[in-house]
Amino acid sequence: MSYAKSFIYSILTSFILIFVLNLFLKKTSTDYKKKINWQHYFFGYLFMLYLILSLKEVVGFPSLSEWQRLAVLNKPIFNPELNLVPFKDGLEISAILNIIFFMPFGFLLPTLWRKFRSFLPTLGYGLIFSFIIELSQLFVSYRASDINDLIMNTLGTALGWIVFSLLRFPFRKLTEKTAVQTYNTAAIIKFEPYVYILIVLTSAFIF
Repeated sequence: MSYAKSFIYSILTSFILIFVLNLFLKKTSTDYKKKINWQHYFFGYLFMLYLILSLKEVVGFPSLSEWQRLAVLNKPIFNPELNLVPFKDGLEISAILNIIFFMPFGFLLPTLWRKFRSFLPTLGYGLIFSFIIELSQLFVSYRASDINDLIMNTLGTALGWIVFSLLRFPFRKLTEKTAVQTYNTAAIIKFEPYVYILIVLTSAFIF
């Protein structure tokens, strides 16, 4: 399968699965009498697209086809290349790019879910997602797991949250329509932020 096809299949698979998720969300929100506005679904698809682009185009997430190729060549899947010393080579341009790369993550989380309008949950989720990415790169032959990336990705998440907080009040009417409450709701609503990540990680790996 060509790279272009795998990229398209990843997007289509994620879109279909999130569309199904949204059908369940709509039904559940009706049962709970807590309406979810179309703006939430719209920004959810943007979040999905951002995650796919990030994993496929930026970070080099492992794929099943690559593992199959390595198996045929009798080469190891586990290819650890680690940097555990922060900024031992100074501050490089890639560090700045990592900050920019993760800012949409920190911006879209509070846009979509009220839980992340508090700083610490957003920072924690950014740290966890970045850690998943760095861990996955132990299984990619041309990538390194770098403590600098973990730090800068988390910083980018924080800056994205700050940008949202600055724009939240001028765009109050929109931000009130985009977010849903994940406390005291059905499980599918409560775990929606994590289902997004699971769907996209799975799609990126399979294709």
